Amino acid sequence: MPKLGITMEEGKLVRWIKSKGDEVTEGEAILEIEAEKATVELEAPVSGVLREIVVEEDQTVPVGALLGIITAADEEIGEVPGARGEAVQTEKPEGTELETVVSKKLGFAGEVTTGAIKASPAARRLAKEKGVDLSRLQGTGPGGRIVAEDVLQAAESVARPQGGVAIKEVRPLTAMRRVIAERMSQSKRAIPHFYVSVDADMTDVMKIRADWQERSAGPVPSINDFVLWACAQSLKEFALLNSAHSEQGLQVFSDINIGVAVAVQEGLVVPVIRNADRLPLSQLAQKSQQLLQKTQQGKLIPLDYEGGTFTVSNLGMFGVDSFTAIINPPQCAILAVGRVAPRVVPYNGGIAVRSMMTMTLSADHRIVDGVLTARFLQGVKGLLERPEI
Repeated sequence: MPKLGITMEEGKLVRWIKSKGDEVTEGEAILEIEAEKATVELEAPVSGVLREIVVEEDQTVPVGALLGIITAADEEIGEVPGARGEAVQTEKPEGTELETVVSKKLGFAGEVTTGAIKASPAARRLAKEKGVDLSRLQGTGPGGRIVAEDVLQAAESVARPQGGVAIKEVRPLTAMRRVIAERMSQSKRAIPHFYVSVDADMTDVMKIRADWQERSAGPVPSINDFVLWACAQSLKEFALLNSAHSEQGLQVFSDINIGVAVAVQEGLVVPVIRNADRLPLSQLAQKSQQLLQKTQQGKLIPLDYEGGTFTVSNLGMFGVDSFTAIINPPQCAILAVGRVAPRVVPYNGGIAVRSMMTMTLSADHRIVDGVLTARFLQGVKGLLERPEI
């Protein structure tokens, strides 16, 4: 199992694209891995025959675990470490182990630790039928092996009422959901959040988008693209909001890499637009659309979602007027954006119906105070109300 990110400790083998005994070609996709924030296809590091599949589909194993072995067509192998659940030994069989070569090929580091979960075939079959996560069970069979009875007892405990409330099912957390849970809990425990809100008049932005659609055959920048552009420009002036807190002091980043929160079926992914302040609105919109498509197709690579320095989360498309977001550590701040909606507001000494949008900034009080965040929001607001693009 290759290490697909700095914080990755384990990964889930989602699907074998190739079957045992299939011929494979170097560079050909042979399996899919779910790790933290994305599903990634792994390629065959060499040409040959997929001689052994060590880890089955839907299994979660630690970084460095042996996944399978590729050999030449006429090459023989002996006992496969990890094939029956044992830890991978130092002595390697002949052939090419997927976990070792894939890690080297993609530039990931990971020391071999353990192999597949120790479980009997009957236990695996029952676990799949009853939705039991084998990685959470303590086996009672020989050598700690999980047997069918262990799975049945776990399934019964799920259905048993606790405190008078019947539990319909217990769904195992995906790798992505576990990462989200850990990072958001860490953020709320460690970072003293405070919140500042402002309303922006988006009437001119809406007119620009309408004009853009009429005169251009290309994609029209979304409302969120305008927000990303305004944030990127304002962060150049308010550098502390583009920083992180550390024991050594404040780490102020030279690059402005803005993360865009995107909902997926398993949770939330935050692809990153690098050097966003250097991109004109049209290029920023194109990059944003490309990352959105890669996210929806499950084709993000670690480079697409690592290195963010500031995050924007927009729920306006779901009819949300305003909300507060949790800071994505170790970043200093995150901007929560609501919908654009018509409101009656004071305008030019009278009242008028304008297209208004609420933005709420969550910031780390260890790094910045209210006045600086208010000035930053006023800068973003000013760029959106009087966009010069």
